[in-house]
Amino acid sequence: MVEVELEELEDFYNEKVNALYSKIKKAVKKLVQEIYNGLNELRRSVEHFQDAGGERKIGDKALRSLNFFTDRITKEIDDIEIPGDDEIYYDNLIKLLNSNKKLFQTINDIAKKSLPKFKKEVQPQIKELEYLSRKLRKRLSLFDEFLRKKYGDVKNAEELVKKKTPKLFTLKENIEHAKVDLDAFEEELEERNKNQEALNSELMELEKNPLFKQLEMEKNRLFQLRIKINDQLSFKKALKKMKVELERETIHVPGINLNYLRDFLKNPIRALTNDSKDLAKFSSLLVKLRHALEENKLNLKSDKKDKTIEHINTIFDEKVLHAEIEKINQIKAKIKEIEIKISKAGLAEQLDDVKNKIALNTAKMEHLENDLNKKNSDYMRYLASLKNEREEFQKLIEETLGEQVKINITFSF
Repeated sequence: MVEVELEELEDFYNEKVNALYSKIKKAVKKLVQEIYNGLNELRRSVEHFQDAGGERKIGDKALRSLNFFTDRITKEIDDIEIPGDDEIYYDNLIKLLNSNKKLFQTINDIAKKSLPKFKKEVQPQIKELEYLSRKLRKRLSLFDEFLRKKYGDVKNAEELVKKKTPKLFTLKENIEHAKVDLDAFEEELEERNKNQEALNSELMELEKNPLFKQLEMEKNRLFQLRIKINDQLSFKKALKKMKVELERETIHVPGINLNYLRDFLKNPIRALTNDSKDLAKFSSLLVKLRHALEENKLNLKSDKKDKTIEHINTIFDEKVLHAEIEKINQIKAKIKEIEIKISKAGLAEQLDDVKNKIALNTAKMEHLENDLNKKNSDYMRYLASLKNEREEFQKLIEETLGEQVKINITFSF
């Protein structure tokens, strides 16, 4: 097995193809040389037109047409690229064939326009040009036939490297670019992780401040007290029933404040804390509910009705709920006082700033992780494609050259 670097593969492969098809290449070189000779003969024939124009007296207008005729044809001949011995490839040969076809088309077109103006003075030169043109056309016909009948396998062998090599180079570049992006994303992500750790440490230090500790403690007391009060409001189901019946106008409760009833059911604790100190609205609501229950206006089961009335009586007798609502208001005042101290110390702004930075950094880290995952997916896909392309290419090379070749691909990272 022969190992070849990707950058050297095309030259290596072409040398092998040239050696493998040396006889055909040699025949092509001979035909190309004959075409080259034919073109030179044609160029000299065109020069004879200029010589004749100088020797014979022809009018200025005819002379301008003759010069234009010879200049155009000479330029077309000079523009034809003859492949050298190391440039004998199908693409170059087809280009040579097409250039000659274009040459004869130009000769025909310009001859129709220009020759009538001076053809009497250059009859021998016209015959020479026609003869050499037929001679070159015959050579080109043989050349075309040879390419079609004899050069097919060579053409396929040449096209293999031109078709496959660019794919490998493109995939190699894609892999290198993806790796550069991956490294950049990983580096930035690592930097942001370090920044996040620093911000979290800063947040923890701020939250260790006694004022924040006090604030957290008071908010927890408030939360627990809310739960306790909510547990004492077991009569809410009866209130909901009364609200529905009132809205349907199926019962009448004198002096009921329906708006307060709605507010209470929506947020009981807020309604209680917004009430007067003696909870006058709440007390009135309970009296109305108890009266409705006693008159059996809500059609509740006897045991449920009795328990609700008993619970209402307990609230009035023990005044526990009143004391707990007072505690809620005291805790809220304490929380407000602590928040003012925190604000004056500038701690609230610092805390918000750090939290905002953490949130922003977290969002950027999420975007980075998504970009990293996408780029890593691209990177792995390119690697898999390169592996498959290289294996397929190596197999085709072996089928073409009859020997195993391993393509070495070296990355820049």
